[in-house]
Amino acid sequence: MKKGLTKNERRVLHGLVVHPTLNDRKLAEKTKVKHSTITAIRRRLREEGYFKTVRIPSMNKLGCELSVVGYGRFNPSASQSLRMRFLDTMRKENKGLYHFLMTPDFYFSLSTARDYTSLRRWTEAVEQEFADTRLFNGIDRTSVIFPFELTRQIRFFHFSRPLSLLFGLDEKVVVDSPDQKVGSRRLTRKERTVLRGLVEHPEFTDVALSEEINASRQVISSMKRRFERTGLIRTARIVDLAMLGYEILAFVHVRLSPRFPLKSRIDGLQKTVQDLSNYLMFSGNSETMMSAPFVNYNEYFKIRKDTLSFYAHREYILGEPMVELIALREAEIPVKCDFSSAIGEAIDKLPK
Repeated sequence: MKKGLTKNERRVLHGLVVHPTLNDRKLAEKTKVKHSTITAIRRRLREEGYFKTVRIPSMNKLGCELSVVGYGRFNPSASQSLRMRFLDTMRKENKGLYHFLMTPDFYFSLSTARDYTSLRRWTEAVEQEFADTRLFNGIDRTSVIFPFELTRQIRFFHFSRPLSLLFGLDEKVVVDSPDQKVGSRRLTRKERTVLRGLVEHPEFTDVALSEEINASRQVISSMKRRFERTGLIRTARIVDLAMLGYEILAFVHVRLSPRFPLKSRIDGLQKTVQDLSNYLMFSGNSETMMSAPFVNYNEYFKIRKDTLSFYAHREYILGEPMVELIALREAEIPVKCDFSSAIGEAIDKLPK
């Protein structure tokens, strides 16, 4: 952590994350912090790197059927240049890649795919590229496929819970997720241009974006409101967990008993989102993936014991969960919730 945040800074940062579409005047009403103070704190925290703004498209509404979580261990002897070559190849072959975290010996990635054929096409291309290298040296890699229509995205780059737990703020947590029905939304040429621009340039004002994509500010503002209202895009604030004082990131993959499908595990989901600082959580009938930060190892082990005991008592899980503890100071996130490539690929394949 660079420095301890003041009470007002904590309130404003939490407000910026919970209400990412509000302007400073409306956020001041919500947080009970002066308008001028909101503006000054927002600018300072943004410049210092505490958060960034992104726009997340609902890829299922743009014809994508699959959400894909990949993870694996690098060979300890693999060079940094070889690991970076792996990332470059992933970005080249997998246009749906939008998040990639790596350490010297581990990585996990998040992608979307239009269908299983598209998924296999890029995974096989990556496998062939590195078949004769020592990057993995036979060590297992895993791809977990979450079909949108069979999955609940309980948390998807929602950072309000990590902040409320860290700052000691009251927050009512409810298990909820948007409709994941797959469809190919018909968009006009202008709508495609604006949608792509909003996702590729999330920090731009409407005026700046109008100059970038040659569309009027009024058209951009109107379409942005409509896209947000209909769930086609969501504005989010991504925070730097290490700067806030979190030391560890737990990446967890759990296989679940077929005796307890998703609908029968709502109590477990509610407990997980209430007790843990998850910002990512996908859950289907047979598998769950989540990622949550912890201030230190003691906090992690205490919560792990309690959560596993709850799940084991109800016989929800099969075997031992796969858990990777990542030291945030060692982690690189070269692709951070960036849908620029994915949105372009999806839009190009929409029906004319």
